[in-house]
Amino acid sequence: MPQVMLNSLAESEQWAKDMAQTLTRPCLVLLDGELGAGKTQMVRWLVEAMGGAAATSPTFAIHQSYESPSGSIDHVDLYRLEGWSDLESAGIWDLLKQKEAMIFVEWAARIPAEMWPKNFNLVRIHLHTVVDRPSARTLEFSV
Repeated sequence: MPQVMLNSLAESEQWAKDMAQTLTRPCLVLLDGELGAGKTQMVRWLVEAMGGAAATSPTFAIHQSYESPSGSIDHVDLYRLEGWSDLESAGIWDLLKQKEAMIFVEWAARIPAEMWPKNFNLVRIHLHTVVDRPSARTLEFSV
């Protein structure tokens, strides 16, 4: 996976805005990284760049939905996932059946890679904090 050094919040936000312009539906954006790495903030910037309302962390609800000019955007957070029934009750399997879906999934590695649909445009983003540089991140991604 290519790796990018983002030295500031402004650089991270610009990267997200640029990436948002490349996303085409149906699209699944899988985000991973340690706690506090900035997954939710990255989703917030991506959603805002696509004209959606300010994204919030769906950690407790597991799933949030936002409207944008190009259609609905779904945001799923698997951090508190306790079992497959949580996925079922959050409706993730139904989201993955939508032909024009735009889905962001935090903590995506909690679901085996082979379970993600093959007919979606798939983007993987892995964020890493940088020691002694609280606003910097290294980001690995694949499209």
